Amino acid sequence: MNLFDAILLGLLQGLTEFLPISSSGHLVIAQSLLKNFKEPSLLFDTILHFATFCSVLIYFRSKILKLFTAFLGFFSYKHRVTYYDNKRFLWAIFTASIPTAIIGLSLKQYSETLFNVPVYAGYGLIITSILLVLSDRYKGNYQIDPKKGFLVGIVQGIAVIPGISRSGSTVAASLFLGIKREEAVEFSFLMALPAVFGATLLQARHITSIESDQILNYIVAALVAFISAFFAIHFMIQFVQRAKLSYFGLYCLILGIITVIWL
Repeated sequence: MNLFDAILLGLLQGLTEFLPISSSGHLVIAQSLLKNFKEPSLLFDTILHFATFCSVLIYFRSKILKLFTAFLGFFSYKHRVTYYDNKRFLWAIFTASIPTAIIGLSLKQYSETLFNVPVYAGYGLIITSILLVLSDRYKGNYQIDPKKGFLVGIVQGIAVIPGISRSGSTVAASLFLGIKREEAVEFSFLMALPAVFGATLLQARHITSIESDQILNYIVAALVAFISAFFAIHFMIQFVQRAKLSYFGLYCLILGIITVIWL
């Protein structure tokens, strides 16, 4: 991987992680097209995901601080008011993390195999397109709660398969459950934090496999992913409030078909 490859893949990860078009699918496709790309793809993808994880921490820092204070309020009377104000959202993230972890670990070996077969990313993109088109038919008026969070967490676990957009599928699932669009997007971003952090810890043991001449490229890719993801989050929040997700669905359908035919 050269510096240009690192910048391109970092940009792809940052822009597509929070847009409902599957960052993993785009990375699999891009890596299959780049000549002489021999990196340990899953480790590289995990590092880029951690970079976008950090962008979420910065962008939603106020909300995350409230949720953390609410968590402390579960054990201490000092923050009990904050706990009651945020417990619905807090426990929804907790319940969502349970099926995500179980399904994600169960599919871990299977998904790692799929990362080496680009055509499956194409099939995943087609599935994503269907979910996005159908979701536009739903206009929710409800808030997220632990029960709905658990169901959305199941979808997030399945989204470890490349091509199935994590943000797209979880937002779509939330809309199917009647959750308001703005809250569906915010919950999709924040519920990803435990999952991405856990995946990073699992892959951290492979960090020593990075060759010394590739360290700079990894750092550059991570920085590009972090910066581009920050702007992608803002765009996604604004877009969902004003436009249809089916626009992204059409893009995923076209890219998925092209991938299945050519790769």
